[in-house]
Amino acid sequence: MKKYIKIAGNILMIASFAFVVKKLLDMDISLSQLSSGRVAAAAGICFAVQTLIIICSCFPWLMFTRSLSGVRIPFSAAVPVYTRSNLYKYIPGNVFQYVGRNQLAADMSISHVDVACATLLDIFFCVFWTGAVSAVLLGGRIADLLGKYGGRLLIVIIAGIALLGLLAAVLLIKFGDRVRGYLSRYSKAFEKGRRGQFMSGVGYYFLHNCVSAGMYLACIALVVPEASADELAVLTGAFMFAWIIGFVTPGAPGGIGIREGVMIFVSGEKYQERIILFVLAIRIASILADIAAFAIFCVFGKKKNAERRNC
Repeated sequence: MKKYIKIAGNILMIASFAFVVKKLLDMDISLSQLSSGRVAAAAGICFAVQTLIIICSCFPWLMFTRSLSGVRIPFSAAVPVYTRSNLYKYIPGNVFQYVGRNQLAADMSISHVDVACATLLDIFFCVFWTGAVSAVLLGGRIADLLGKYGGRLLIVIIAGIALLGLLAAVLLIKFGDRVRGYLSRYSKAFEKGRRGQFMSGVGYYFLHNCVSAGMYLACIALVVPEASADELAVLTGAFMFAWIIGFVTPGAPGGIGIREGVMIFVSGEKYQERIILFVLAIRIASILADIAAFAIFCVFGKKKNAERRNC
């Protein structure tokens, strides 16, 4: 089984790199667009911070996996799987990056259900805290955005709840005893000895989004220096809100085109060209950060393997 999972992972890795190249080519990037010192500085800040964020984002998923499985999985085992599967998001479908995380179950000989449930928790709290921080930054403008995009979000939420309800019913009918066994075991995640791990995973994304918001605000300030402090906060909130819209929109990997649209909607056409330039710079920096995070742990993994062989 491990052999087939590894083969599938290698195929996905090749496909993801192909789609990364395609995405960069589709952007039709001109170096003159990034020649401004301010734009280049914004891209550089995003690249450095985003690389660190990607590596650290393994933490909540790992905490959820540990608390649900009861197995103390080392960070060094989880982060290569996380950074590798993170690249799968460039494959159309927007699901492969989550499926790829189950490589950890094969590597650590733990339940695939534990890893899948940890991934679902990771997605939920990521979206929840992104929405909460963006709402604070948007202030009263959140009502305008919900008026424009709220219907789409509501449809997705209702469909998601209905799908989860149907799935839960099917699982209870066909695998009732096993489901109850998992629920009984997962309740232990809230016991005193393991509760801290679970709650640290929940709380991580609040810190994560605060750091991301600070990074985006600094980058927008560099690219749109004329914007006031209030406008910078609203544009940052709109950028983060747009991530949620892009995440739940089928056929729009990475929210392509959505972030520009949402930011221009809240600011009017006042900064339209600079907003498009900002999003382009952030998108390029984010792609390079995904590759850099993966490369770091490729080198790290080879070094670890060499150390084990020398022991």
